[in-house]
Amino acid sequence: MVMHLDQQERITSSSSSPAVPTNTVLKVQAKESSSGSSLSSRKQHVLLALTQRWTIGGPTLLCVAEKFGKYLKRMLANLSNRIKDIVRPDTNFTYKEVPLSAESERALDEAGRKTLILDLDETLVHSCYNDPETNEHIGCSMVPPNTEPNFTISVDVEEMPVIFQVFKRPHVDLFLDFVAKWYDIVIYTASLEVYASQVVDQLDAGRGILRRRFFRQHCRSSTNVLSKDLCLVNRDLRRTFIIDNSPNAYRDYPENAIPIKTWLYDPNDKELLKLLPFLDALRFTKDVRTILSRRAH
Repeated sequence: MVMHLDQQERITSSSSSPAVPTNTVLKVQAKESSSGSSLSSRKQHVLLALTQRWTIGGPTLLCVAEKFGKYLKRMLANLSNRIKDIVRPDTNFTYKEVPLSAESERALDEAGRKTLILDLDETLVHSCYNDPETNEHIGCSMVPPNTEPNFTISVDVEEMPVIFQVFKRPHVDLFLDFVAKWYDIVIYTASLEVYASQVVDQLDAGRGILRRRFFRQHCRSSTNVLSKDLCLVNRDLRRTFIIDNSPNAYRDYPENAIPIKTWLYDPNDKELLKLLPFLDALRFTKDVRTILSRRAH
């Protein structure tokens, strides 16, 4: 994730508001603001759509009835899909690895083992925190009320403990198990180390697959945006690539990146699963750029 530096400047300014201002806590995490993505804008859009749907100023009653019928069909179809998800949840997914032939083993050895850099927030996890004074959840507008986090961590902000609730992206553990066998894994986040190191410890869960870690202090800063220096991780760009939900993070290395959809909370998300077949095959190439550069064409 990438955080605009002007947000940091606003954070560092002193104020006489609560002991731990909201902006101060936001400094701990990496957050991305994109145009047209605010919740208020989406609410306005939805409200406008509903208003237009039910206004009877002009259309005939038959037209309104037809629209209502289509709307009802969509609602029933959505309900049916939700019931299927409940009855047949996608919890038993396994990715079957095909045993490699001797020729494939030689090709893999010639290609060399590669480094996979993984972003943290909104790529592998999403987190929010409790306001120390009001106990209000901040940053979890997309999370249904009373949803239990996968784990919590405590971070001292201005000498006051702030509790972060962390939600793991669906299938992240399975994903990490597979890619750790295929690649050398590195976590590279724009979040502060005091927060991110605890989150990564929980994701690693004692497996020892997430030992290499880079944090905000390792990011580049230019034009008010933080980006990530892949050469700091591995100077051999033929064998190095990153998976990140923010294009700004890899703007200096577009041919070494795989974009992924931002995850703010969706229990039905399957983006990590979708990447497994591609990542399984990518390890056989001698230069990842010959494949990843095609993404822009």
